[in-house]
Amino acid sequence: MNEHVAAKPCVHIRLLTHSGWEEKLREVQAGLEEEGIPWRVTAGDCGEFVALGHQGAEESQLGVGIGIDASGMCIHYQKLPQAEPLFCLPEGGVKAEWRRIGYNAARLVKGIPFKDEETSVLNHSNETALALSEELALKQLIETIVSKVIAETGRAMGR
Repeated sequence: MNEHVAAKPCVHIRLLTHSGWEEKLREVQAGLEEEGIPWRVTAGDCGEFVALGHQGAEESQLGVGIGIDASGMCIHYQKLPQAEPLFCLPEGGVKAEWRRIGYNAARLVKGIPFKDEETSVLNHSNETALALSEELALKQLIETIVSKVIAETGRAMGR
């Protein structure tokens, strides 16, 4: 048997099992699958979801990891500091948010715009609308920066 066969490039999902983890994982995997990006799930032995996500990103040939534990989930990129994941979903969440984690991890790999939460500014007060506008501007800035990093990394690798 050839021990030097390289593992298939994929997003690494690091997971600490807890109540309801199966449903969260299923939705994250569905988001990745719908975007056509493979994944690998590894049980985490300790740490919290941000550290697990960073560990997954470090292990992934694609540089993208997802960390999941009882207190939340995140998408991490290997070039970011451990304490600064790209997207965080603290405790709780719903199926659509869990699936969006999968979508956006896949989109990070592909270098295409992230899927955003559909919100209606018309249903919010002016103060809330301003906060949502600022958050959207920040997300767009992050997308631009991540896209540039991915493009520069690709050029450096001769792609």
